[in-house]
Amino acid sequence: MRMVRVTVVLLFGFALALSGQDEKEAEEKKREPQKPAATLDIKNSKEGSYPGGSTPIAGKWSVDAGAKKLKVGEVPLVRGKIEFGPEIREKGATIIASGRAPGDGRLKSRIGVGLYGKNGFQLRLVMTRNEIELVRRGIVLAAAPADLDTEPLFEMELSVLEDEEDWQVSGRVWKTNAPRPKEPMIACKAITAELLFPLAGRPSLIATPFSGEPVQFAAGRVYYGAYEPPEKDSEKDSEKDSEKDSEKD
Repeated sequence: MRMVRVTVVLLFGFALALSGQDEKEAEEKKREPQKPAATLDIKNSKEGSYPGGSTPIAGKWSVDAGAKKLKVGEVPLVRGKIEFGPEIREKGATIIASGRAPGDGRLKSRIGVGLYGKNGFQLRLVMTRNEIELVRRGIVLAAAPADLDTEPLFEMELSVLEDEEDWQVSGRVWKTNAPRPKEPMIACKAITAELLFPLAGRPSLIATPFSGEPVQFAAGRVYYGAYEPPEKDSEKDSEKDSEKDSEKD
């Protein structure tokens, strides 16, 4: 009888140990930050070059090594585009980039990001109208108001995710060092049967320097699927939201 009790205790202890190990492994996985599928290495690029692995499609792109910025020149005045990262084929993805589009008055540039090449989607910042747009093949699918200024550096996030047999396209824009919006600021649904061409192509940065000054990008990265912000950032956002609610009360 005593041996049976000892065996039961040992088995129970072993089960607890396994459970604790599983929880520890799950916690460690939870702490691991999401790894990008591709990163645009601007900081380590040489003066006058463009980042390794990237391909200019339109416009004159070059790195300002001193400022650690990738610029698209104002001449020639075209819809500038540079691609980087892997070709993504009919799979959900998110691109995030930071950039600035200098300008004044009516002479303000456009800046944005894209996924899936020429037949994919773009998130575009239209400074002159204080709007953000979702665009495909030159057609504006959705537009939404946004507080845009030409001076700050903005973070631009475009996500295209599977929605059963179709796609959910959404975007966020926020000033660098400010909290990332919890909810998309603009969204639309893309019906697969209406796309005509499959979603397949590389991520991109886009810019049109209407202002006569170069448009600048400081960073760019791509993720497969939805972007998952680091826990620390999410906690900070929650704290700031709580502080705002307290001030309102």
